[in-house]
Amino acid sequence: MGSPLPAERMGAALASITAWRLDPDAPVACPVCGAKGLAIADQSARPYAEWYALSCTSCGLEYTVHIPLAPPT
Repeated sequence: MGSPLPAERMGAALASITAWRLDPDAPVACPVCGAKGLAIADQSARPYAEWYALSCTSCGLEYTVHIPLAPPT
């Protein structure tokens, strides 16, 4: 079982997701330990929500970030 994301690191997690979305092939830093190689899996259910599964083998982070989106108009 992995460790969760501390609440104060959510901003760093969102920055890591943004970096990954801009360049999916570049190594991304873990928002908890800073190690390169954070694994991110897009499990989104657009247009309703974005879900990203974060996993770090260095510190054991296992966390899914949920970003609600506005309903379609």
